[in-house]
Amino acid sequence: MKRLIPLIALLLFAEVGYAQYFSLAPAGFVAADNLEYAVVDFPDTKQDVLYKNVLRALTSMYKDPKEVLSVVEGESITVKGYEQEAILDQVKLSPIQIGKTTYKYDISYTLSIQFKDNKIRFNRPSFECRRWYEGGYKSGWATGWSYLVLVKDKNSKYAVFDKNGKVLSQEALDGLEGHFNNLTKDIIEKSKAIDNW
Repeated sequence: MKRLIPLIALLLFAEVGYAQYFSLAPAGFVAADNLEYAVVDFPDTKQDVLYKNVLRALTSMYKDPKEVLSVVEGESITVKGYEQEAILDQVKLSPIQIGKTTYKYDISYTLSIQFKDNKIRFNRPSFECRRWYEGGYKSGWATGWSYLVLVKDKNSKYAVFDKNGKVLSQEALDGLEGHFNNLTKDIIEKSKAIDNW
């Protein structure tokens, strides 16, 4: 029994530590109740304080915040970010291949944040995943961008979902959800840790 109590405490702490703000669906990211935004409550905190704390947190998270952040003073902040090789996708290129090939995609994204007294609203993020490829002699030495799209269509080679909503790439799905949920969690945690001396 003594060994069981720390295990239960650890499991509860782990569950509280990971917040699921957004889930990825074929139509894009959705929050709870299929809303296009997630709201985080901050009791007894004014809008301008929330705005300033999040702005300071975001400024500390990016190398060049002036290039990444667009603001409407006191009301909203839009993050236009880019990360190299942030999303992984594993694919089987041929039926005789043993194992899978891992592709690493760069991600460009936009996340909009709005503020009210006691609340921060995170609008669902939009994103684009792409990787640079260089072909060999079999492809005529073709080079260019290859995209990981959300829903497979006739022009796409790699996708997260098929046209019926079935998951084609669990790795990409988990990577995208993890990326944006961790980003949202980091923004919230860093904004709470701001010391307003």
